[in-house]
Amino acid sequence: MPITAGALVVLSSCQQGPQPSSWGFRLEGGAVTVAAPLCPSETVVGAETYISVDGEGDGDGFTRLWRASDPRSSEAVAGVFFVNTGKSFGTIEKPLSVTQPKKFYVAVRYAGDADFSRSGYVDLARVKSAELTDDEFLTYEGKVMTREEINAQRTCPKT
Repeated sequence: MPITAGALVVLSSCQQGPQPSSWGFRLEGGAVTVAAPLCPSETVVGAETYISVDGEGDGDGFTRLWRASDPRSSEAVAGVFFVNTGKSFGTIEKPLSVTQPKKFYVAVRYAGDADFSRSGYVDLARVKSAELTDDEFLTYEGKVMTREEINAQRTCPKT
């Protein structure tokens, strides 16, 4: 299924609050781990990675690299998971068939009060050079944040 410009707008526009939330990334055993901003009422049901190819590819300039669903752990359901591998999800709908690019997008499908998607951007060179402790992640902007700080960016409904 192609990623369309409309899908990218939906992925980017579902952020809540005045500013888009920063996503966190880190390397663990050579694999990219994502920390997606999440409200307590939301759960991750799937993820995908894709690249921009400047107007070429399978849909309005984006090519999907990898897609997965059925999180394997409570950590993955809560928004911390590996991408481009089978480590965090039980169903790999599209395996990564190219060398992992240096820069790519991660999109996450959530379930909660309303089902929607959201995306973040990874710069692998920055992530590789970061010195992080166990609970720290690097944002695309270069800020080091904990998992709690990443989630705290969201404006969540009061429960």
